[in-house]
Amino acid sequence: MKIKMILVSMFAIAALTGCSEKDGEHDGQFGAGDADMAFVSIKIETESTTARSSGEGAGANESDLKTLYVVVFNDAGNVVGVPGTTEYFIKIQNASSKPDAIKISGAATKLLMIANPGSELVKIFDDINAQTTFPTLNVAIKSVSKGEITDEVVPITRGFTMINSGDESGKNAGDKISDPLIPIGDKIQKVTEDVDETAAKKAAELDDNRVTIKIERLASKIEFKIKGDDDANISVLPAGATFSFVGWVPDAVNSTFYPFAEKTLLSVTHTSGGSYTKSFYTQDPNFTDGVGLTKATINSVTYEPVLTAPYTWMTAPNKIYCIENTMSAVKQEFGNATRLVIKGTYYPPGHSKQGDWFSFAGKNHANLTALQTAYNDASAGPNLKDACDRMFGKIKAYANTHSGVTLVGTTFATLKETDLAQIPNGGEVIKEGKTPVIRWYQGGRAYYYYEIRHDNETTKDMDFGKYGVVRNNWYKLTLGSVNGAGTPWYPDIDNPGPGDPDPTDPIDGTTGYLGVTVSVSQWIIWENEIGI
Repeated sequence: MKIKMILVSMFAIAALTGCSEKDGEHDGQFGAGDADMAFVSIKIETESTTARSSGEGAGANESDLKTLYVVVFNDAGNVVGVPGTTEYFIKIQNASSKPDAIKISGAATKLLMIANPGSELVKIFDDINAQTTFPTLNVAIKSVSKGEITDEVVPITRGFTMINSGDESGKNAGDKISDPLIPIGDKIQKVTEDVDETAAKKAAELDDNRVTIKIERLASKIEFKIKGDDDANISVLPAGATFSFVGWVPDAVNSTFYPFAEKTLLSVTHTSGGSYTKSFYTQDPNFTDGVGLTKATINSVTYEPVLTAPYTWMTAPNKIYCIENTMSAVKQEFGNATRLVIKGTYYPPGHSKQGDWFSFAGKNHANLTALQTAYNDASAGPNLKDACDRMFGKIKAYANTHSGVTLVGTTFATLKETDLAQIPNGGEVIKEGKTPVIRWYQGGRAYYYYEIRHDNETTKDMDFGKYGVVRNNWYKLTLGSVNGAGTPWYPDIDNPGPGDPDPTDPIDGTTGYLGVTVSVSQWIIWENEIGI
């Protein structure tokens, strides 16, 4: 006899009214109506098992399957429940790439799978009811860190969050993938008068009947290294200048994402037989306004940059994960794109390579004595004198408001090296917004930035998909050249210094100092050598 699910009237009413679960109970038993019981089995392919043109590579444990959440939908687009239970999703623990067949409603026609979800995403699953559709399930998850979608603790326990990647077959550049759901209508094995549960389950687990699901990570990965793994291999301009690498950190990182982000296919193709045919660009919740970005700030006491948690200054080679951050073509602005900030020690040609040096209006001064000599020179002009006097005013103000700082000098002309040594991060202390100031490279400290590029083949300015970081993409950045002194202050997006881009400046209209080689992998790898 054909097995039917009988709805208790109370549950039917709950399903129709869309009541949410309470006290851990879902809102009714099997909200699929008079549907047959069925089984379906899946075969999972992660984006670490294939290759891609710009280079794909797997990372250790980044493709581990730990826990799978499966949700099925009917023709009307609503979630259908699990027969014989009050659940609206199937949870598979200790998953493999070919888990046992799962029991679903015979009314199911499409499937969504998420692997290793973080706690915020699990909350969304817990709220599923009979009225849930894919758009209501795919809501923005806000104010989270990369820990929501990554698992870097060794040994891996939860795993990296992954989701259906969507079907790009038959699509061309410019087309969108807005629905990741996988059709399963011809794969499910129904329980009928002639087929019992055991037989249906066995049939579902035949290889030809398994539903193949390609899943991809929600995280992006950024890797940074020095060309040849040594400062000596970095080209430094002008000739005779020197640069020593100190550290790097990401800035302007996202804190909000969609479980599945709408994709637009780009014209870049992958020729090495990878799992993707074309490169893609996603649309995150902050695609046009950037309100989910977290950025470094400056400590008002130490004047050190307060970096975005949990990131800190890192050595090279090294890598980090982050949440994807994308933007429309017109919003590819300096303040919106995720970037690298690189800290180093830079000295101009002919310098002793020790101590502080200064620059104003394009002219370098090797030390405080040289700057004071220029200050006292009657031909130096009022602009330099004014900048030096304002520099002293900033230093004096810092000394007056910070205990333990006592100046010997009473004017700029009488300042001593020992006075300067008491001021932390001098370049930051004397910055006055966009007003031209003495560039004080204290101990040669210099900062550089690099806006991460996604599409490295486009030659158009502000081209869609050119900048940003995208899920399941691995950006390998290699520092190959340093083309100037950088800035003596941290490149603060929201408080730019003289010569720095404003947050709303187009990225392609800004001037940088880095030469960077970028490579993006299966992770989709983009490999770039950068110049700063």
